[in-house]
This record gives sequence, C-alpha cells and structure tokens, in this order.
Amino acid sequence: MPQQDQRKRYLCLSVDVMGYGRHTDPGQLEIQRLLIELLDVAGARAGVDRSRWHRQAKGDEELALVPVDSAAPLVIGDFCLELAAALHRHNLRPGPLGRLRLRLAADEGEVEQGANGFVGRAVVGATRLGSSREARQALEESQGTDLVVVLSDSVYRDWVDSGRGGLAREHFRRVRVREKETETDAWLWLPGASASAPGTPTGTGDTGGTPPVPPAAGGRTINMSGRFSTYIESGDNIHIGDEHH
Repeated sequence: MPQQDQRKRYLCLSVDVMGYGRHTDPGQLEIQRLLIELLDVAGARAGVDRSRWHRQAKGDEELALVPVDSAAPLVIGDFCLELAAALHRHNLRPGPLGRLRLRLAADEGEVEQGANGFVGRAVVGATRLGSSREARQALEESQGTDLVVVLSDSVYRDWVDSGRGGLAREHFRRVRVREKETETDAWLWLPGASASAPGTPTGTGDTGGTPPVPPAAGGRTINMSGRFSTYIESGDNIHIGDEHH
C-alpha cells in the first residue's frame, strides 16, 4: 500500500460490472465473487502477479494500482486479452445471473494513500473513464463483446501506440470523454466486436473507424492473444475462445 505523503507512479486500473444494481443481494454477492475470480484467472494466465497490486475493493468495482515496471506491458496486453477470453468462456454458460459484462479503464500517474483511499489524478481519471457515457454506450450497443477497454491518452501512447504493449493500435478508436469535471481524449477498444463498427479515427490516423478484418480462411486462428487464449476469425468478426477447447 502506498504510504501517506509518499507519491509513487502507478498504472491505475478500474474494472467494474455493467448492470450490477439491478441484481438481488445474493446476486450481487455472486457477481463480486465472479469479478475477482475472473481478474485472478486473467492475471494468472497472462503471467501477471496480482499480489503486487494495491487493490481497493468497491463492491462491483476493483480499483487497483499496478507498479509501472516490466509488468505494465503485460497488463496493457495479455491481461486485457485474457480477461476478454475468461469472460467469453464464463458467458458460454452464464447461469441465472445472465451474461457478465465489464468495463476496464486505465490511467497512469503519481498516487498516494489518503485517509480514505487512493489520491491522485490518475485514480480519478481511471474511474471517470470507466464510468463514462462513452464506455457505457459502447458496451450497451455492442452485442459481440462483453468487455470494453478505455485507456487514457498517456496509457495509449506509452503502452499501445509505442508498440511496447501487446494490444494492436488499429483496434482502438479515439473518443472524447466528458464525465463530471473530466474532459479528455481517450482510446476505446471492444475486443471481439465487429472490427468494422463505426467510430472516430483509429490509432493509424484513419478517419473512417477501424478497418475491416479480412475474411477468414476456414476459421483460422490468429496469433494475437495471450498465453492460453486465442482469437478465432470468422467472417468480419473476431471471436474470443480458448485454444484448448
């Protein structure tokens, strides 16, 4: 845990559950359990040590500070891919609670521990991005994915556009986020959604949204995944699955 009056630089992650409030109390208990289970599975499969994260439980949300070191490219890379894949596997047989859908947002900056939680603009930034209208609307309008990833401009620059992380630039589109006192550019990705969905300019500088994926040849496997999960291309959609199934 960061010590008071000691500011350190962190990658700040906010992961929360869409539609949590409509469930009963027992349902919310189960959703909280599933959220942590999915995050732990994604971390283990991506080779990310979540025990090093400083985590703040918030019911339907986990707010985490990730040390900015050699693990950061895995977090903005295999961890996001594995979380999307874990959600896909869970939602094949979702149970009585229905599909679980998540919003993941990330910002970076200096953070310290206050009297009642983490303090820092990056913490506020990650929370605002995850709860933004743009993130909510993107997930609500997409039926092809159960996860939306929203990155701050600096996280996108440092870990995606730079090529140092494991996520492809062309899968993101720029959005303008206006949420409470926050107004900023961010980068949005819907893993598994149609690659030709409308959007604002992508990381390649195009003006017509994300370019379509070429048609699949016999449902071939695309090597753009984490260690254990893989994307399977089918038509103009990318489906997330498990290479062992």
